[in-house]
Amino acid sequence: MKYVYKDYSNRRIHLGLIAQCKKKEKWGLLYGFRVPPYNGLGIIHENKLMYFEKDPDFEIKERTLVSYLSYDYNGFTPQVEYVYPVSSLVVHDDARGTRRADDVYHDDETWRLINNGIPYFDYSYGREYCIYYPIIKDNICTMWRGLFGCGIYMDKEAQIYELIMEIDDLNYLGWPSLEDVFVEITKIKEYIDSINAIDIIDTYKIEQVNTYHSIPGGDDSYSEHKYWELQSDDSFLNYLLPTKDELVFFDDNAYRSDGYSDGRFVLEEETTQYREKAKEEYSKEKHFAFLISDFFSEILEKKERTACLNKRIDEEFDIANASEVVSNFKGKITDDFIALVDKYNGSTVIGPLKLKNV
Repeated sequence: MKYVYKDYSNRRIHLGLIAQCKKKEKWGLLYGFRVPPYNGLGIIHENKLMYFEKDPDFEIKERTLVSYLSYDYNGFTPQVEYVYPVSSLVVHDDARGTRRADDVYHDDETWRLINNGIPYFDYSYGREYCIYYPIIKDNICTMWRGLFGCGIYMDKEAQIYELIMEIDDLNYLGWPSLEDVFVEITKIKEYIDSINAIDIIDTYKIEQVNTYHSIPGGDDSYSEHKYWELQSDDSFLNYLLPTKDELVFFDDNAYRSDGYSDGRFVLEEETTQYREKAKEEYSKEKHFAFLISDFFSEILEKKERTACLNKRIDEEFDIANASEVVSNFKGKITDDFIALVDKYNGSTVIGPLKLKNV
């Protein structure tokens, strides 16, 4: 098999957001981008509305992040191909340890994916996200790559990917039902009854750690740190007995002759004061009320953060304007609908263009 790598081409892989992709329909829509020729000043992402031909049984939920292959630059068309939910892509870091055909290097698993025409997500560049499409036709494997920078060079599409991953991590499932609240109340009550809070409070200690840093050929230094520690992650007990650390003293030109030495010891009097105060303030009723409040506060924070992230995603994809066109889509690509897409995209396409197969 011949292998052709397409790192730079008018045809590129992009990230988009599904606008509509329903069963029993032959066409789907997505919010996407076009990246026109580099202007010497910076990479420009133009908001576009794309459509793609699909199997009537193929369905993707709205607002799903997808990758797709499209024409950019002067060859731009709104019709795209090879639409995949990003979450369904194989994730694999290519070790690139073995020389393969056409003088390219891939590890065994990557080579298997390529030879089976399986798209995959590669993080092995470290600073960049790469999506690869190995498309096989007539014994030729064409490798298309979508390269998204990160860090201070983060590409717009990589930024969107980060936003969506954060939403996934938040896992906000909506405000809890009465049944869910009852279950949580029961769990909290059973938890409080199962622990001995006084014993946990007695694990609290305040320590001072003195460290003499000897630097060969350089100035020695001395530091004193103070640590407040509790052997529990219970939010109420950590509220009563906060855990923290503090740099109390630092000398960047220290000498052993000044009396500096290493040491670690518990501050017994201060520790006892904190423990006794916590025991006076503690009650199961306060503990229960605090954890219930914590439960609702966490959900509210997730709700507000998720709404904020979704708003940013909507702005990046220009959904407010593009949705006016989407609302006219009836599952068919007609001349009238294409005219609406072309007007939004700012381009002229006479009809649905059949993209050339790789």
